[in-house]
Amino acid sequence: MRTGHCQRRVTARLRVVAGLLACLGAVFLYAAAPAPLNDPVEGRKLAQEMLAVQPAENLEFSGVMKMARPNADEKILPLRTKVILVSDAAWKSIYEARLPNGGVESLTILHTRGRSPAYELRRGDAVDAVLETNSAASFAGSEFTLFDLGLGFIHWPTQILHTREMRKGRGCDVLESRPAGVAPYSSVRTWIDQESRSQGQPGVLVVEARDGQGSPFKEFEIKSMKKVAGQWQVQEMELRNRETKARTRLLFDFDKK
Repeated sequence: MRTGHCQRRVTARLRVVAGLLACLGAVFLYAAAPAPLNDPVEGRKLAQEMLAVQPAENLEFSGVMKMARPNADEKILPLRTKVILVSDAAWKSIYEARLPNGGVESLTILHTRGRSPAYELRRGDAVDAVLETNSAASFAGSEFTLFDLGLGFIHWPTQILHTREMRKGRGCDVLESRPAGVAPYSSVRTWIDQESRSQGQPGVLVVEARDGQGSPFKEFEIKSMKKVAGQWQVQEMELRNRETKARTRLLFDFDKK
């Protein structure tokens, strides 16, 4: 009798545990796949907030660009970055990479409020006019294109708040950007930190670019940030190409000019 009684107690406990596990599974499933919002009004508002952010002062700092590809040695290029204020509504971002042959490749991105970024790529003293409109061109042989570094997708006409979810342990608003016509990507999803957004500086944590079939193939991730002159600046970021398995990391040293 006691044996049967014990078996019934064990069975009852197992049922309770199974029920709890089922409930927890449902919770985690729900958390991993939040319901899409697909809100164009909030999406446009978020995109405008991002476009309104402007540097408070000129900056200049050094760093390195590390490029890794399968079956190839890692390339490390010295990098200098400048931020130059042009007016109350415009500024320039300048990236200068020292190439292995001793030459310099320089990318200038002009950001003007209300306009898409303008790109100028210089190799040495020559300006390659073809690259002025070819925002899909690579910078210094890296996985980063001119378009990537200029966050050109934030200027696309269709901006939708896709959902809200956790990413990298942070609450995020997920913005989905879609082009009007031919573009480097069919769509781009950007995970924007909610806390920094509430402080007026919407910070990008992850960017996921999709190909013509709608599949993710490039992922841009912020690895670390540092507060410089009262504003959060990216200290390390990485771009991974899922198709080629290549990746490029940018590391900035704000204490070294």
